Amino acid sequence: MAIATRRGTAAYSLSPPGPYTFPASHHVVYVGLDFAPGTCARLGDGKTERYDAPAGAIIVKPARLKARLHLSEARESSIIVYPDNSLKELARQQFGTEQVELKPPPLGTLDHTALRIGQLLKAELTKKQGAAEFYVERLIDILGVHILHAYTSRDREPQQLKGGLTRKAARNLEHFLRANLARKISVGELATLANLSPNHFIQAFSRTFGKSPHRYLLDLRLDHATRLLSEGDATITDVAYLSGFSSQSHLTAAMKKYRGTTPTRFRSSI
Repeated sequence: MAIATRRGTAAYSLSPPGPYTFPASHHVVYVGLDFAPGTCARLGDGKTERYDAPAGAIIVKPARLKARLHLSEARESSIIVYPDNSLKELARQQFGTEQVELKPPPLGTLDHTALRIGQLLKAELTKKQGAAEFYVERLIDILGVHILHAYTSRDREPQQLKGGLTRKAARNLEHFLRANLARKISVGELATLANLSPNHFIQAFSRTFGKSPHRYLLDLRLDHATRLLSEGDATITDVAYLSGFSSQSHLTAAMKKYRGTTPTRFRSSI
């Protein structure tokens, strides 16, 4: 069972014993969901390793490498495939640069965060009524951000993308936007924080984050709204105001346009 999104593809698999190969074309994150004794794995030209893989054992395969896996018993897993441009976009949003390099952890590494996200993907992908693409895409995003923070090297990270914001300014702006997304925020206010003119700021922000300030803030608000809708019993009107939308109808129109659903449909699908 798999679903493709703009960010990448997520799949849930109950794999029988035997060999499996992950080609070098994309970044792949493999999360084992149950105990798998006698697992054998090899990454790139490295040595084949045999280990008893716990639930949550993770394999992180950069696009430049091929991975081979041999299961001695049937195993459940969640597998997430990221195109290179997808991880670069996430890296630009998180660090203000695309210049990051995946550093795979040792084979058999237990990752509790990846396990939890893998379990959520399994639950969504195996729903009888079908998976919600927008929710799967959010989980792919969350796992991608975790992978970037936990398993990348940024030793040669530039302080500033050409024509973009400095790394410090990008991080400060992102923290400010996340902390204040429930209130009205003007481009002038953001430009002042970055010590730039409004026109220069819009160009630098778009170069750094890959989207305009307005669209970036809108996506943050939609992400926050979907979290509130899935985590609690707040009314849709309250969710709208807490997420920075002027009304329930404003939230509904934005979700329908940019996420292909409505607050009511989203909540009923959980």
